Amino acid sequence: MNYNGVITFIWLIFLYYIFQLLFIMNFEKLKLATWSRYEHHKFYQNADQPWFNICCNVNVSILYAYCKKNKQSFFHAYMYLTQLAINSCEPFKYRIVDDEVRIYQDIAISIAVTGEDEMLRFCELSYLLPFSEFTRHAKSMEKLVKAKPFTAINPSVNSIRQDVVHMSVLPWFDFTSFSNARITNTLNSIPKVVFGKCNEKEGELLMPLSVEVHHGMMDGLHVSRFVEKLQAMFDSPNLLAETDH
Repeated sequence: MNYNGVITFIWLIFLYYIFQLLFIMNFEKLKLATWSRYEHHKFYQNADQPWFNICCNVNVSILYAYCKKNKQSFFHAYMYLTQLAINSCEPFKYRIVDDEVRIYQDIAISIAVTGEDEMLRFCELSYLLPFSEFTRHAKSMEKLVKAKPFTAINPSVNSIRQDVVHMSVLPWFDFTSFSNARITNTLNSIPKVVFGKCNEKEGELLMPLSVEVHHGMMDGLHVSRFVEKLQAMFDSPNLLAETDH
């Protein structure tokens, strides 16, 4: 390799590490010995099934009326507010990767959407503010992934994007319980959030919500705080306009 080739090689290595720093190193490693949940993490890390699931209803009456009045996408609105709620709850940012626990700075959404062939696609939506930018991004990404065929990936922990929450919407079911498909031979601590069919009950519009999380990362108390935060945001749809300023 000549001198110019060596310089080019070194420059490419430098750019690679800059890319890693700016776009991949969106996390800090927790110091496990001083982490308040370390003993809980150890207790659940060898469990055959360390996940637990909470199902409840959220009231979307105010949010739905706001979106209808302002001609906004209700789907994009509750996804956006869910993203805000997730990023305000630290336990939802914890991830187990190999022998370390990371806390990510920003959490995006990886949502399942259905293509024209009625087959599943996975659509990754970046953590974006304001709402107008998020909804433009969501429309663009949904169109892009629906046009592509589904391709299976190797589900190893190092090939799965960690700075996301997996989300699905089942608009056909008013469910009261839910269970997600899991690849059990792969360590995965990514929370899963599922919304269901809206139903009117006693003048209120309710939507079922399933939240599935790793017990080593959080307890029911932390899920309850997330749901409370989410409900408060659904009751304050002006957040969609405020984040546009």
